[in-house]
Amino acid sequence: MIIYFGLAFDEAVYPLPQAAGCGVRALGPKGLLRLLESFMGLLGHADNNDHLRIEQYRQALLHCLEQDPDAFFAQALAADPFAAAEDLLARRDELLLAGWDFSLAADCPPRLKQLAIVEHFLRVGDIVLAPGFADRFMEVLEALKVRSLHPLQQIWVHENAQHLPGHFQRLFERVSAAGIHINYLPETQGAAAEDTDLGNFQSLICGKKEKVQLNADGSLLVLRGSRESDLAAFMAGLLRQNPAFRPLALIPDQRRAFDDALIQEGLPSMGIMASSLARPTMQILKLVTAFLWQPIDPYKIMEFVSLPVKPLEEELARRIASQLAATPGIQSEGWYAMIRHYFDEWSSLAFAGKPEKVEAVRRQYSFWFERQRYNRTGEAPKSDAIELFAYLEKWAWDAYDESKRHPSLLVLNQQARRVRELLEAFPEQGLTPLALERVVRTIYEAAPAQLYEAEIGSIPAVFHTASIYGPTEQLLWWNFTQADPVHFFSRWYLNERQWLHNQQVKLVLPAEENALLVWQRQRPLLWASKQLLLVLPNTIDGTAVAPHPLWGDLEAAFGQLALISLDMSAAEVPQIWKDHFTLPAFELLPARLLGRPQPFLKIDQLAKHLGQRKEETFTSLETLLYYPYQWVFRHQVKLTKSAILSVVPDNRLMGNLAHRFFEILLRQEHLQDWDKTRVEQWVDEEAYRLFLREGAVLLMYGREPERQAFLSRVKFAAWSLINLIRQGGWRIAHTEKALEAELMGITIVGRADLVLERDAEVAVIDLKWSGFNRRKELIRNEEDLQLVLYSRMLDKPGFWAHTAYFIMENGKMVARNALAFSEALAVNPNADHAEVHERILARIEATYRWRQEQLQQGMVEVRCEQTRQALEDQYGEALLDLLEMKAEDAYFDDYRTLINLIE
Repeated sequence: MIIYFGLAFDEAVYPLPQAAGCGVRALGPKGLLRLLESFMGLLGHADNNDHLRIEQYRQALLHCLEQDPDAFFAQALAADPFAAAEDLLARRDELLLAGWDFSLAADCPPRLKQLAIVEHFLRVGDIVLAPGFADRFMEVLEALKVRSLHPLQQIWVHENAQHLPGHFQRLFERVSAAGIHINYLPETQGAAAEDTDLGNFQSLICGKKEKVQLNADGSLLVLRGSRESDLAAFMAGLLRQNPAFRPLALIPDQRRAFDDALIQEGLPSMGIMASSLARPTMQILKLVTAFLWQPIDPYKIMEFVSLPVKPLEEELARRIASQLAATPGIQSEGWYAMIRHYFDEWSSLAFAGKPEKVEAVRRQYSFWFERQRYNRTGEAPKSDAIELFAYLEKWAWDAYDESKRHPSLLVLNQQARRVRELLEAFPEQGLTPLALERVVRTIYEAAPAQLYEAEIGSIPAVFHTASIYGPTEQLLWWNFTQADPVHFFSRWYLNERQWLHNQQVKLVLPAEENALLVWQRQRPLLWASKQLLLVLPNTIDGTAVAPHPLWGDLEAAFGQLALISLDMSAAEVPQIWKDHFTLPAFELLPARLLGRPQPFLKIDQLAKHLGQRKEETFTSLETLLYYPYQWVFRHQVKLTKSAILSVVPDNRLMGNLAHRFFEILLRQEHLQDWDKTRVEQWVDEEAYRLFLREGAVLLMYGREPERQAFLSRVKFAAWSLINLIRQGGWRIAHTEKALEAELMGITIVGRADLVLERDAEVAVIDLKWSGFNRRKELIRNEEDLQLVLYSRMLDKPGFWAHTAYFIMENGKMVARNALAFSEALAVNPNADHAEVHERILARIEATYRWRQEQLQQGMVEVRCEQTRQALEDQYGEALLDLLEMKAEDAYFDDYRTLINLIE
């Protein structure tokens, strides 16, 4: 067997070795280690056990910290145990590969001495460290002393001996001593002809020339653009129009933009793996822990139920999301009503005759939402966390089987298993939210997915600069940008390096790492023999990127590169590009002018379908009166937007919560006998329970100032309202009273927030969170239609109830006059409310009839600021007996695009 070895050969390699697969293989460090283990009977080690090793090493560090509380890693371990354990384990592996046996000596530096103590404990104590790459490598190195490597014949090594880490140098020395030929692949000083631009640049890189001149012969080309996506579309079009152009694609960041563009052009896919942390199946891993804690995090629960792939029935998840969007909490009255409605009605229809399916959905719901939750300031039992990830592990495997082997589900299964294993290895029986989050982050990694297999006829691709070890005629270097790691300093102090050197322990120093990096980044340039095309975007995914370090050498060598550079933002195309390629044509799309709103939509053929409805709410009636196009779109054409599955904004949330506070408060017995202290005490007692169920966002970390400010306002408003009721001699008759009345030939339904009675008098109070000035103007302009209608809809024939707005944000009441509430702001103190209500109701009826006549004629008014003047000119004096029409755009409008109001 013949092996071609390179530090970057674990992925794609170019060119493939001759007779590859027939006793000839290209292997990187991991592949070579597995092969040597197979020769020596040392197989059986897990490749993905880093998570367990970190936890085992953490436990060893904690044990040693008990013996030496002042160890150098004490503070780091206290701040972030996993990160500290991960870093110290990497240092331990580095020392092991460098050849240190962790033996203690009198002059051993303190940090090395403490790491040696930890290692000694791992070898003789109760904790066994699972073998990683370093342990397995050293085991192979020891086995080479006594075992043969038959049938291995020779190894061709890509890197020079001086560029190899010390442990590989020792490995190849022992392999050579075992009779295996170790050969080093020949290096190139430049594969291109010396009189070309490419050859000149290769000579300069190798130090054979000090100054070169740009010939613009096409051997060296640069493609520049603002965005990677633009460059991908252009390059895919160029490949389609130039079949003879078949470069090797070097894509160091292994991004899919170029491959996706090839597929869009109908060209064969290179089969690049897609790897993303944002894949929905991977998001589940971060979100499931939210179900352990109280108060819940509504944002994480919302993300969980909104994922396209999740361990929860789809319709149930949608309903939960809608409920959370309106009331961010669980187990409220509305929550239980929604769940009961789902299981009693929808599930029986969807799964008729399938009781086992309904029961499975019930178990899903119970597992996630009816489990015991623990206070975020404390700990949750480790067993509960293990249960979560065991459930997720099993679900992912079952879903993987049902989804025809979707690879990301298998990755989720594996990562959930690793989290479970890590938790099982924990000695602690309780976990804080931070500790559990850190466990998940230790395991959480991008999920690779093979969206497309490499197709016949695709251009070859490699993903590391050191994956090329032979000549290629044409090389396309995609995203010629800065992506290499930068090594600033050693992790070891000078005295530690010196002591290790005296012990014959050879560390890989930063200078050696950087030398290897410089050597690797030059390989692609030197192996291109005829043409090199560099693709250099300014931004990738909206983030500015810096050019590759060799770009500076290129500019220094040739000066101006305009002759060979095609910039997609420039008008001129260099002649050299035209000579070598048929270029994709740029097509400028004509600007599409947006329309302007028209005063009317004319729909004569549908006029007969636009008649009045049998029932209207106040909201729908108000829409018909002021903005009829919205009424037609929403209630006749049935164009309704999907629910926005995001937690309600703060201002609306506080309004909803304040309403709930007052709804519950106003039902309390003997409320009018309460004093201020009792009211405030009740608010404090009710707050936590209500927040948990309907406003959990205010219980989240950092929200205490907003929560306290909100409660202060509620307390003040509650006491103000009770005082207003008490001083006016009123008693509470109804809260949230359902109203219904026949008006204008239709049924109008509504719900009054608060109805008060005083002898024969009645008052209707509408509770609003904010908008004191706006409500005041509504009353002044006689536009308080809702209060007027509710006053008329009370079961008091021939009697008009008093009306008022109570603004909870500032605890103020605004009314038309002071007859009902002497402490309220009276907008028009001398007005007779009954007379005003009669006038407003008459205008409502007249406006309603007028709108119905328009609809019967197929005329749907489109009212906005742009059409206001045209409408007023057309109507003239016809508006005098109607409600005063609005002069501005609708405050909330889902149909702005349909009426050309988007600019």
